[in-house]
Amino acid sequence: MKQTIILIFVSLMAYRLSASDQQPTTWTNPYFYYHYNTPLDLPTQKVSADEKAGNQQQLFTNYNDHSMQNTLGSHVVLLTTCLRDLKTTKADLVHTHTEVENVKKELHQLKENSQLNSTSANLLANVMATFENMKTTVDNIKKEMTGLITKADLVQITQRLDETHTSRVESVKKELANVMTTVESMKKDTNNASAAASIGRMPKSCDDLQKIGHRKSGLFSVIGNKTVDNVYCDFTKSINDAGFQKVIGYVDVKTSPIHFHAQRRTSHYGLNTVISFELLKLNVGNAMSTSGIFVAPKPGRYFFTFSGLSEHNTNVRIELQVKTETSDWLKVGTAYGHVINHTFSMHATVELVKGNQVRLLLVEGSLHDNETNYTNYVGQLLEEDILS
Repeated sequence: MKQTIILIFVSLMAYRLSASDQQPTTWTNPYFYYHYNTPLDLPTQKVSADEKAGNQQQLFTNYNDHSMQNTLGSHVVLLTTCLRDLKTTKADLVHTHTEVENVKKELHQLKENSQLNSTSANLLANVMATFENMKTTVDNIKKEMTGLITKADLVQITQRLDETHTSRVESVKKELANVMTTVESMKKDTNNASAAASIGRMPKSCDDLQKIGHRKSGLFSVIGNKTVDNVYCDFTKSINDAGFQKVIGYVDVKTSPIHFHAQRRTSHYGLNTVISFELLKLNVGNAMSTSGIFVAPKPGRYFFTFSGLSEHNTNVRIELQVKTETSDWLKVGTAYGHVINHTFSMHATVELVKGNQVRLLLVEGSLHDNETNYTNYVGQLLEEDILS
């Protein structure tokens, strides 16, 4: 390709030199490629014989100019084609260079892999050689040990091992026996601690609570003299410590409530007679009757209150009396009212035991009443003696 370009360049230079002695001609023919392949036909001119003879040289010159133009155009086209081929060839060379570089890289990688494989093979060979050496050394040690340890030595070693084993087994047996004894003792203690316990009566103190199994400090109810007491027990302290038990108060405990409310609808006139009641508006515990006799169903402290209205022309006096097992109708209190419908009242707190009776007795005058219910008699159990 390079030689072709040089030949074309030399031809162009030769034409340029041959045309430099002639008058330059402007290339105005756009169809020079066509005229290069097809010779230019000059137009026929009508001239005389003299003109033809005189101008023959000029016509020849014009013809040569046209031929050179066509030739130069053809060479330009050829040169353009060669340049295009040269660019294509350059691109192909670049692509070929890239492929060659890739092949070089692959060859380099193959070479490295072959070196690695060679190194691995060498390393494996070295490991195998080392293993063989170690095996040989072990065999030699076995041979040496076989020569050192005799049968008698083996018998002695066996006896020592048996003696050691026997002594250790006996020691372990003793330790296990001690452990089992400890476990049994702990089981007994645990069973005793978790088993139901009783002191044969209701607890009266923190000491009693601790004896029946209480271990956590806190508030507890214990039996006092005649009431249920609230105490705080601190079981982290000793029994003789002042902070072991602290009395907080008593618990208002009743086995059942007792209270009543009685009323009259008519006046009462009989002296030294028990005041009866036609209406029982409330009678919880059934301790009161319409006869006017209250019977205490349980021991404790009772509260009684009475109010009434005297007649308009006389004074009135009423006594509250109690009958016990040892005394017959003792006076507890007196209510006194003046003439002209005077309101009078009486209040009393009485300690009774089970079976004691309470009544109201008209001692003087008369008690006025009607449908308005001026007479009211109320009683209730304030505190019950639990232990009685």
